[in-house]
Amino acid sequence: MASADNLTRSPLRLIFAFILVIIVPLAVGIYAAPRAVPQPKVGVIRLYYEIFDLTAEEFKAQLAYARNDPAIKAVVIIINSPGGTANDSEEMYLDVLKTRQEMPIVASVDFLAASGAYYVAAATDEIYAKPGSAIGSIGVITFLPDTVFIEEDLLTTGPYKAFGGTRDGFSRRAETLKDVFVNAVAVGRGDRLLANFETLTRAEIFDGVTAQQLGMIDGMISTQEAIARAGALAGLRDYEVVELYPLTFMDDENPNALAYRPPQIDLERLWAMPADLPPGIYYRYIELPNR
Repeated sequence: MASADNLTRSPLRLIFAFILVIIVPLAVGIYAAPRAVPQPKVGVIRLYYEIFDLTAEEFKAQLAYARNDPAIKAVVIIINSPGGTANDSEEMYLDVLKTRQEMPIVASVDFLAASGAYYVAAATDEIYAKPGSAIGSIGVITFLPDTVFIEEDLLTTGPYKAFGGTRDGFSRRAETLKDVFVNAVAVGRGDRLLANFETLTRAEIFDGVTAQQLGMIDGMISTQEAIARAGALAGLRDYEVVELYPLTFMDDENPNALAYRPPQIDLERLWAMPADLPPGIYYRYIELPNR
């Protein structure tokens, strides 16, 4: 027959065993889970500048970081840019398409998404803006080379070796790239695009309301709502929003990267006429002075 002392201790042993077998592993699991499986993240990239070789490389480096970090499940590109060089805009467009194969990407136009900047946005899953945003300028601008002339002291193996081609040839290249741009918009927007070819090729800047009516954007919402939309496309309910610039470029030579703060929008710079651009082809919005 069991003693009274054993009967008294038996429930305590059961409770102790329950704590040891169930509660302790559960507590350890709750503590360790966030460290073993990091919280999902939505990464933010800010396209707050003209597009050229350096800024394009910074942009692509951030997309590469997002692709290589398993915690990042979606990306939002916040755009304030007049566009820039044609080849760099195309590089960024293709890199967005590459990243889009692995995770949702949403574009949020804050103030300006013109020319090459809209080209980049066309590669995303969805584009959002504000009513007063400036969107469009779908087309090409080219700075023509000098008129061909003969230099007696310069020997070339072809008449256009020193010039890259004729001025008329540059014009034809611009028309070709204009068609490439328009086709990229048509493919990216798909059935959502309501504007016809003639409307798009006017290279006009539209406000957010008109851009939505033309199917160039998916709606007018705030940047925070666009971030939430990216999270929803990735199937996330609980996630962290992170700036990708400091995460991408923080290293021993740049220890202050974590102190990064999003730059202020410089409206005068975005609208300013470019200076000293070399001959070439650009997906860039240029507001010509009144004459």
